[in-house]
Amino acid sequence: MCTKFGNKVMYDKVKFWIDRAIVGEQYPTIVNYLDDANTQTNHRTGETKIFGCLDGLKVSIFLGGISVVGSLPKFLYGGCNVYTLNRHTTAQAIEKIGDALHIQMSDVKVTSIEFGTTFVMKNNVQSYLSKLGNMPNLKRYQLNEPSTLYYRGKGKQQSKMLIFYDKAVEAKEKRIDLPEVLKDANLLRYEMRWDGRLSKQLGMSEIKASTLTEKTFYSNLMKRYQESYFSITKHKQIKTNIMSEIKSTTQAFEVFVARLISQTDPTQINGFLDELKEAKVFNDRKYYTRLKQKIERIATKANLTMSDELIKELDDDVKNCGAYV
Repeated sequence: MCTKFGNKVMYDKVKFWIDRAIVGEQYPTIVNYLDDANTQTNHRTGETKIFGCLDGLKVSIFLGGISVVGSLPKFLYGGCNVYTLNRHTTAQAIEKIGDALHIQMSDVKVTSIEFGTTFVMKNNVQSYLSKLGNMPNLKRYQLNEPSTLYYRGKGKQQSKMLIFYDKAVEAKEKRIDLPEVLKDANLLRYEMRWDGRLSKQLGMSEIKASTLTEKTFYSNLMKRYQESYFSITKHKQIKTNIMSEIKSTTQAFEVFVARLISQTDPTQINGFLDELKEAKVFNDRKYYTRLKQKIERIATKANLTMSDELIKELDDDVKNCGAYV
């Protein structure tokens, strides 16, 4: 397989903010380097904005600075984002942007990051997504897309989000040609997205383009990426020989409930908890949390369940993707 493929986690979509002071006197010439540049004028204030493209990146020129948004692997290699960047090739992508815009990029501010990779799986992607349950702090959403799973907050401003999706389905919908070696593969994409108040979220005073190539920064993102995945509750298989282990009515009840939970769409459990909250069944909100924990405890009780082979495969992939930083 081509060395540009692999399960190494990489930066994907990144948003840069280039302060006008960094560009200096060359600021008016930036528009000359863009494709399909269009000018938009606010007739009330007279403020002018310019929007254009740079080999797939979206570039917006404002009075005070320039916004550059797009996928670094797509920009560097073309095609789709199944190609893997390491820290060295990330530096190449950033340098390429700087060369194209005639800007020194090292001190440019980073305001948004997508961090993830595409795993080649043995089975279809939906089989794995159905095994992923709830996680702390973020809510599970699947909407009407069985090939896409989100974990995010409830507000409009989604500063942090996890997303799992079928990369082959996305490529087909967007008419993107996958590399020949991956055209018939089961491609599970797992991304972690940070948007807004990036420095505060990651516990840093500032994050620059040059920060992306630092080993300690990359290692920090990798740790967060893996820990977030492993904080998700996984649905396990009920033991096939469990009947021989039942010794009481309580154990029989737990086996029955665990079996039902394993066959239930996780959104139904969340939906039931939401119904209880809307009906204000409990006066103290901690009882909803206790109920949720009780359901999860029965669903994953060690003597009733065994590790699911699909989850074990995905667990191993997520562990192994952090082996080299």
